[in-house]
Amino acid sequence: MIYNTLFNPRYGRGMSPILVKALTALRQYDLPELALGRHEIDGEQLFMEVMSLTTGPAQAHRAELHQEYAAIHLLISGEERIDYGLPGGWQSDQPYDEKQDLQLLDISRHRQTLHMFPGMYAIFLPHEPHHPNCQLNAPTVIKKAVVNVHYSLLL
Repeated sequence: MIYNTLFNPRYGRGMSPILVKALTALRQYDLPELALGRHEIDGEQLFMEVMSLTTGPAQAHRAELHQEYAAIHLLISGEERIDYGLPGGWQSDQPYDEKQDLQLLDISRHRQTLHMFPGMYAIFLPHEPHHPNCQLNAPTVIKKAVVNVHYSLLL
């Protein structure tokens, strides 16, 4: 997991070139004006979903894990809490959905919390459980972008 802000002039230092490419692409957009929906960056290997939603209590939904894609969560507006855990520090009664690259789960050990504000991003690599869209203090309408980076680009 990597946690930083796009406002940091050294935002990509020491990262994989493809992660720097994705973050640099994000810096080129007028983020508040970015249309909701899917945006192609490099086909199925690198793409972005922009969404607006209302955060809620962590108990209202489950954490997630991806096997094929790293996920860059960038908050555009509002405030959000993202919980995360270590690989293996989770349990699930649901199978992995290969088509959606998604397994819903519960983080059972070593839960950590990130407080997200506009311009901040968190990168979750494949097999890193994370629980986005949680409220910080109260339910809040947020706008965020999630950039999906296929693991083969990270090699």
